[in-house]
Parts: sequence; C-alpha cells; structure tokens
Amino acid sequence: MATRGRAAVIDRILAVTGDEAQRVGPDRIRMGEVAARAGISRASLYRYFANKDELIQAYTMRELDHIFVGIDGAMEPYEGFEDRLGAAFAYAIPAMRDHPVFVAVLDIAERQIMRTTLQSGEVLGHARDLVMERINNGVREGRIRIDQFDAAVAGELMARVVISLMATPESIARLETGEDARDFASRYVLPMVTSLAARNTV
Repeated sequence: MATRGRAAVIDRILAVTGDEAQRVGPDRIRMGEVAARAGISRASLYRYFANKDELIQAYTMRELDHIFVGIDGAMEPYEGFEDRLGAAFAYAIPAMRDHPVFVAVLDIAERQIMRTTLQSGEVLGHARDLVMERINNGVREGRIRIDQFDAAVAGELMARVVISLMATPESIARLETGEDARDFASRYVLPMVTSLAARNTV
C-alpha cells in the first residue's frame, strides 16, 4: 500500500511537471509551484526529487514510457522484424519531434540553461532498455528470427539514432512524415542492426 501511495504521488508530481513545462517552459518551472499544485509540501517534493534537473529527467523518462506504449500499438499489426522496425520509427520520430516539452528541453540545452536533456546517460539508458525489452519480446514471440541477436547493442544503436535525430533535426535525410521515418529505418537502420547479428554468427 505504501509503495502504491508513493507511486501515486510521483505520478501526480510528474503530471504537474508536464503541465508546468508546457505552461511556462521547463527552465522556468519552480519547485514550490510544482509542490503546491501536486498538493504536497516543498520539503516533501525534495524527498522525491533532489532538484529540478532530476524532476525534468524523471518526467522525460515517463513520457518515453508513454511513447513506447504507442510504439507497441504501431508495431502490433506487423509480424516481420523489418515491418515492425519501420512502424516503430514511423511512430517514434514524429511523436518525439512534436512533443512540446521535449522540444523545449532541447532548446534549453542548446542555450546551456539546463543540464538535463534527452541525451543524458540516464535517459539514453532508459530508452535503450525499452527498445531491448521489445527486441527480446519479439524473439520470444517468434516475430524476430535472428540467430545470436545482441539485443543490448541493437537497443542502444536504435535509441541513439532516434535521440540523435531528435536532438539535431537538421539532416539531409528526409524525415518530415511517418512514412519518411519508415523508409529511413528500412534503408539505413535495418542494415546496421542486422549486420550486428551477422557479425555475431561468424
């Protein structure tokens, strides 16, 4: 019960954080305002999150969790690895690129106002683990049939590609639409990932 109660408070704090980030911008969030709107004391908020960077990072990882739920739905109709990878990219890149708080956080990072960005080690590790979990699920379900597939390396590779495209959107690759992202995954990401499997089977 205590664990569920703690989780409920954290969910409330992060929901308020998202609202505040969209209302005033991530760099202008005030811990006292978040605490008041979440219905807890400022001191209690600091017991959950030591500082604003940590709070924004936790919010970012929660939003990644939500995006991966959408990715799961986008992949569900497809059986083959190539089709599922394409569907994942077609959903993920627009979802991250159009997320108002992610865009604001990256803008702040460029101006060096806040250390926490989508490129932080903790956020990258979380994204890698989410990708790796889905690769392993695909292997167990028989949707991915690649001998000796290194899910950890492939997961990090795919996470890095998406986050890099998000963090530096200026690119010669055409990525305006979900279909562009699907084509990019098929042409460039799939060969990189499958080459890992080929190397591991030598």
